[in-house]
Amino acid sequence: MDDFVPMACSYRLKAIHGGASTMTRRSILLGCLLAAGLAGCGPRLETVENYVLPVSEAGKLCVAQCKQANTVCQSAKELALQTCRAQGVTRAQAEYQGYLTSLPKDVDKKKIKTFSDFNREPSCYSNLTCYSDYKDCYKSCGGRIEAQTYCVSNCKEMVPPMPDGSPVGPKTTL
Repeated sequence: MDDFVPMACSYRLKAIHGGASTMTRRSILLGCLLAAGLAGCGPRLETVENYVLPVSEAGKLCVAQCKQANTVCQSAKELALQTCRAQGVTRAQAEYQGYLTSLPKDVDKKKIKTFSDFNREPSCYSNLTCYSDYKDCYKSCGGRIEAQTYCVSNCKEMVPPMPDGSPVGPKTTL
């Protein structure tokens, strides 16, 4: 197990390897592996989408309507998230006020909770699917969406090694 050590951690592990106990070495190795995993040391891929407009004027007008509908959808999605967050703050204020009014008159001031103890981030989400709806609309207007995946960093670790920025795989039409 001690033979597999990410490059970023290998020097430090070798420097303390001599006098460290087996448990300490394993803890350090586990920490190094975790850090390397979180750092994403392997090749990093990104997919770029290219939107090709329809040829006809009617198709271009249709795409303009898709863009407008997407803008409205994004605004509605953001409003829903802001409303949810505001409701969370309102709920926290009510809970905090209820807590304060329930305290006995002779309470130790140092033990009183603060508003931040009640103001937890609510789990807000929106089920609006603006992006996929826009893509479907765009294609229904006669537009084409082409996707190409690129290796953007650490590409030398690929088999075969590639320079950063290289396309990976064929260009696809979505």
